[in-house]
Amino acid sequence: MRELWGSVIIFLICPVLGGLPVVDWLVQRGTGKRLRQLGTGNLSVSAAFYHGGRTVGILAVCSEAAKGGIVVLLARWFFTTEPAWEIVALIALVMGRYWMGGGAGTTNVFWGIVAHDPIGAVVIAFLGLMSFTLVRERRAGRYVSLFWLVMILAVRQSGQDYAIAVVILAALMAWIYTKIPDDLELVEPTDQTQDTRTLFRFFRGDNAVLTLRDRLEPQKVGAKAATLATLKRWGYAVPEGWVLPAGDDPQPLILSLNPSPEQPLIVRSSAIGEDSASASAAGQYVTLPNITTPPQLEAAVLHCQTSYNSRRAVEYRRHHHQRDQSLAVLVQQQITGQYSGVAFSRDPVDQYRDVVVIEALPGGAAAVVSGQTTPEQYSVHFAADSVTPPDREHPDGDRPELDDPAALAIAGEGSTPSHVLQQVARLCRDLEARYHG
Repeated sequence: MRELWGSVIIFLICPVLGGLPVVDWLVQRGTGKRLRQLGTGNLSVSAAFYHGGRTVGILAVCSEAAKGGIVVLLARWFFTTEPAWEIVALIALVMGRYWMGGGAGTTNVFWGIVAHDPIGAVVIAFLGLMSFTLVRERRAGRYVSLFWLVMILAVRQSGQDYAIAVVILAALMAWIYTKIPDDLELVEPTDQTQDTRTLFRFFRGDNAVLTLRDRLEPQKVGAKAATLATLKRWGYAVPEGWVLPAGDDPQPLILSLNPSPEQPLIVRSSAIGEDSASASAAGQYVTLPNITTPPQLEAAVLHCQTSYNSRRAVEYRRHHHQRDQSLAVLVQQQITGQYSGVAFSRDPVDQYRDVVVIEALPGGAAAVVSGQTTPEQYSVHFAADSVTPPDREHPDGDRPELDDPAALAIAGEGSTPSHVLQQVARLCRDLEARYHG
């Protein structure tokens, strides 16, 4: 009868305990803020550090650690000789933590394992920390730690039921990691103490310098940088570039580049969730051209990062119902254009017109995007079958050769040469066919 009551209590009490928004209460008590209305909306320990500071963060750790220890001791009292139930109690706690409390339960599980098997917890923590120090990539580090969790506990305890419970716990946490956003990818908390910022920088990892030749994820570096990287792999003429994800130490990137007056760089934003079907965020974050020295580069990176929290950018996100996420910095070789502009593969006003619309001016791009000068506008007409379809069997191969653009008809007058407009129009339709169909 004791075990029956124990199983009922574990499956009822543990999820409720996991779902109690203690972290949110602590942050609200300490700062007046509500975590569900900030950043990622997670009620996580890292969010408490980010939005509440060091003291609130430590209290959040203690509260979630206590939850993990309580459920393990509760299961041990009911099931003295069955350690698998202690793991089941942690599973129930994590489920409640995710579905009701909006967190992954990492702190709950770690301290629950400390109460469950102190020696095993020390070994898991040591191997996990060593792995994270070597890998320096959060996602991989998490999964490696879960691997050590399964291996160490399975070695130290016998029994098929116990092993199955440990595997289920690790699989559940791995699944949750794929479902919730990461607070450590938010912009560095400039309003917190240096200790808090240093802690964030360490646990963010990702110290390797990313380039546009890598496979980049838009959830980590923004759609702009990820799309440029894809186009570069496809063989298009994208200038060389380097990417600094939000929160990464900028020094490795800055030290790896050597801008000069002969080889200037341009610093651009690549915000997470910047472009959507209803908002483009164009012009909300800064672009800093003509970077010719390392000190200029360091200052430009910082300026670009802080522009995410400018009043104008924050108001824009609020107006378009966009959540605060993070901003990556994109550094590229600066191209001095003889002609610069913007091209639309379809008429943005009348998409049924089979034309490419191009707005351009002689010189650099600043005059076009600033809105202070009216650009020349052209419409390039051509038949629907005049673009060579891309090779979808080899999406990372060389881009297809463009057909002869000389036959394309151009409407509009200005100083931009017709052969440039025709080449741009062909390129637009080639990208449209390849990227969206």
